[in-house]
Amino acid sequence: MPPLHSVHHRAVSAVIVLATAVLAFVGCTGSAEPTATTIATATATSSPVASFPQPTATIAPAPPADLKQGGVLRLAIKEAPPHQDVHQSVSNVLATWGAGLAYSRLFKYQSGPGVPLPSRIPECDLCTSWKQTGPLEFEFEIRDDVFWPDAWPLNGRRLTASDIVFSYHRTMTPGFPNRQILSNIQEVAVFNDERMRIRLNSPDAEFFEKLADGHLTIVAPEAVQLNGQLFDGPTLGTGPWILQEVTTAGEIFDANRDYYGKDVPYLDALSIQFIAQDSTRAAGVRAGILDADESTLTEVKSATEKFPELQSLTIVRPDTGIEVALNTSRQPLDSLAVRQAIFLAWNLDTAAEQIWDGELTPSVGLNVPHVAWIAPFQERYSNMFGDASAANALLSNAGLTAADRLTIMVGEFGETRETDRFIATANSLADALNGLGIATEVLPVPTRLFADNVWLRGDYDIFVGAPPPVSSLSGQLAGIYHSKGPWNTTKYSSAKLDALIEQQAVKASVEVRRELLLQIQDEIMAGAHRFYASTGRNHWMWQPAVQDFWPNTTGASAEFLTKVWLNRQ
Repeated sequence: MPPLHSVHHRAVSAVIVLATAVLAFVGCTGSAEPTATTIATATATSSPVASFPQPTATIAPAPPADLKQGGVLRLAIKEAPPHQDVHQSVSNVLATWGAGLAYSRLFKYQSGPGVPLPSRIPECDLCTSWKQTGPLEFEFEIRDDVFWPDAWPLNGRRLTASDIVFSYHRTMTPGFPNRQILSNIQEVAVFNDERMRIRLNSPDAEFFEKLADGHLTIVAPEAVQLNGQLFDGPTLGTGPWILQEVTTAGEIFDANRDYYGKDVPYLDALSIQFIAQDSTRAAGVRAGILDADESTLTEVKSATEKFPELQSLTIVRPDTGIEVALNTSRQPLDSLAVRQAIFLAWNLDTAAEQIWDGELTPSVGLNVPHVAWIAPFQERYSNMFGDASAANALLSNAGLTAADRLTIMVGEFGETRETDRFIATANSLADALNGLGIATEVLPVPTRLFADNVWLRGDYDIFVGAPPPVSSLSGQLAGIYHSKGPWNTTKYSSAKLDALIEQQAVKASVEVRRELLLQIQDEIMAGAHRFYASTGRNHWMWQPAVQDFWPNTTGASAEFLTKVWLNRQ
């Protein structure tokens, strides 16, 4: 079995990327616009300060020595953003490739050469510095060189701390879909135009990481007040790109030459087309009509084999993949021995050869901020799979009868049933269980029905499908793995696991939290109730003229585009 975590400059493994498929189930949540917000005025305080995880210093590398500025980068994405109001949608497409490109945030994610991908390392965007003034209190100094576009009704005025506070209050409006990102905030308040405060309800190890989320765009009150919402714009932001045009075919963004990054963007513009078919987008890159594309492994391998000059990159995405879960509230799956036997009956190496041409990369499936925090699956858990004799021994002791039957509900996330790797995974597991004497059938269901039955109601014996969308590691652990989590549809309960989840959410020390997360992964696997049969990956390819292309889209953001440049001959 190959190593679990790697970044390859030539795509060599066959897995499926699910982010877009997952988000298709979570629609835009509309709500009445909040009433006029009263911005609280902060007063300085002095309290004992606890240790807290800190963002890295903002990196401002010098431009490349051979830099050629200008040009239009031509991209394509699978689907069009639903509208232009980032606060009112969980769509990663909107935040990453749509109107979100035009806005700034208080923090952003670090990107560029030397930064491990995917990166969830936060650094200042609109802030210049910050300090912790109490156990749960933080103050931020805001840049004084950031200006809104010189267009009505903003007319080029300077961005202030009040704009950030307004945007956070708007995001926290009841009914708005991204309010959970800021759910631990007790208060946001301003001292003056260049200084603000955030006070938390409880310690939060992911505080800065959440502030960098691409859905937390900073919008101007005047722009919102024009129509009471931003579904149809105006998209007026202080970010690196200016939205010039949106059609049914695509979008055009011009570089913001008044952007406070000064030297960036290096490009003149972005042209983003909406093309659903992977093969069509890949053909566009091969023909030079598109400069870059995120596609399937099959398309990337085919293109780079025929056109060796094309560049490619595969990025492990531990928050996506093909998940397998067992409902521990149903007989006979309420028996740990039976669940362990089911795992042992399944030979993952055989499944890897049959489904992924030997490139299966299983994992526990946690949305960790650093790949070094992921427990090495083969080293720690491979003995839980592929031992039929041990499985038979467990079942004999468990007293399983022929009357016990199981159904594997599988979401149809693939393009066709013939090529759907989710269905192939479910069939592989069913064959193993039938061979063990456990009567098992596979029930493919449309993705929306899968979301209703599995994610919301937990109506299944075993499921194979995409994991539910989560915004952070603590959100994933508390929502899915904690015994009281709203999405804990396996109904698995472990007092030890609950305690570990609660501890890691508040630990300031990076090393302590990493150790807790390794223990959490061990405890999850000890329960034999869910894991990822295949970990998701993003597969990119691009023309050789595209320089410094480090596609970090984690957290629904695309800061990396500001440092991309073109060297066309």
